[in-house]
Amino acid sequence: MEVDLQGIKDRFPRPLMPEEDKRLELLAQDAMDLIRMEFLRRGRDLDTELVVVPWLAFAVPIVVRRMVNAAILVGQNAGIRSASSTTGPQSDSVTYADVDSTAWGDVALTDALKEMLGLDRGGPRGKFPPPRRWPEHIPVVRGWL
Repeated sequence: MEVDLQGIKDRFPRPLMPEEDKRLELLAQDAMDLIRMEFLRRGRDLDTELVVVPWLAFAVPIVVRRMVNAAILVGQNAGIRSASSTTGPQSDSVTYADVDSTAWGDVALTDALKEMLGLDRGGPRGKFPPPRRWPEHIPVVRGWL
């Protein structure tokens, strides 16, 4: 699947700076690689599912766009929760937090984006026996009571 770079640029909330324009293509490719890897980790093939699952062809470009936009908008400030500065006699303060929207200078596939792609965990898997009916019949062993 080809990523529509012009579509990402047109939807971006502001004009891209020249250095951001260069990064856009690399980040979009990184986003697609990360999505393909997550599909393969689950034993699934993205290209096959794009043909078989009709809604996935709409979800993938949206996810790539969100991943790239977050990485470009946050830029060098990834992980910063708050920052303050005082000029005279100087004081700086930066608070870092683990924010899931982007990785440090790279794209991130968050749990919400995985869910949009159908890659969510979906709860426990397996086959279990049916539960006992109520009231349970507990056999009494003679000699214990």
